[in-house]
Amino acid sequence: MRIILATCRSKPALTSSDALLAAELERTATVVAAPWDTITPAAEYPTTVCLRSTWDYHRRWTEFRAWVAGFTDRNGGLWDPAETVLWNADKLYLRDLGVAGIALPRTRWFEPGERPDVEAILRDWKLPRAVLKPRISATAFGTYLLSAGRALSDDEWKPLEASGGLMQAFVPEIELQGEISLVYVDGGFSHAVRKRPVGGDFRVQGDFGGTVERVAPSRSVLGFGDAVLAAVSRPWLYARVDLVEAERGPVLMELELIEPDLFLTPAAAARLAAALLARAGRAAA
Repeated sequence: MRIILATCRSKPALTSSDALLAAELERTATVVAAPWDTITPAAEYPTTVCLRSTWDYHRRWTEFRAWVAGFTDRNGGLWDPAETVLWNADKLYLRDLGVAGIALPRTRWFEPGERPDVEAILRDWKLPRAVLKPRISATAFGTYLLSAGRALSDDEWKPLEASGGLMQAFVPEIELQGEISLVYVDGGFSHAVRKRPVGGDFRVQGDFGGTVERVAPSRSVLGFGDAVLAAVSRPWLYARVDLVEAERGPVLMELELIEPDLFLTPAAAARLAAALLARAGRAAA
């Protein structure tokens, strides 16, 4: 069996977390780490591709979308599957989950080319701050914390207008508590971490100084994560539920089904490897 762990050209090597996964896979399979745009989604050979650190997909969306759509289930395949990836890449998926009853920050959606009146929305919502982000984005790309009087430049608007955007009420608890990430593997909960922003920021990603620590989620938090994934009708192999414990209870910030950092433990790496190998084996049969 051959398994490819998809990365990107700017960061072609595996993360330390994904190196644990590769080591488990190598017990049984041939494992290759390669930038996604060097991998041919062909059906003539039994290759299983697992998206891991395709961090540039939002900047090359047209290419990435076509690449993902090129996978079939005839001989090998993509995990998470193409239908899941294409749904999850556009943050309109959050609207689907909101309709299904999942708690979100108050949100307004915008179409490509649309430039909303931020100050008017803040007045309507009677809120001092809100977060504006592109619908297709990763690692807080094109994401801004806005208040009255803060105007974006034309360059700052470009990614928002390219994919369409969403504006969400700011959840202040994130500044002190950060986000909890619940990691699920092969249908079940695996482990959790808390991601905290650096003082004075709201972004929890390591690129902006955020820190990560292991955490044992409460029963209510874990129940919320289970409810989020129960509302997903598409297949998935791994998932990361990012939430904030707000005053009204947990609220969903993101559901990551594409290339999230899974903060793998040795046990989680072994579990994910076994699930990937099982799928690769069925494809090769």
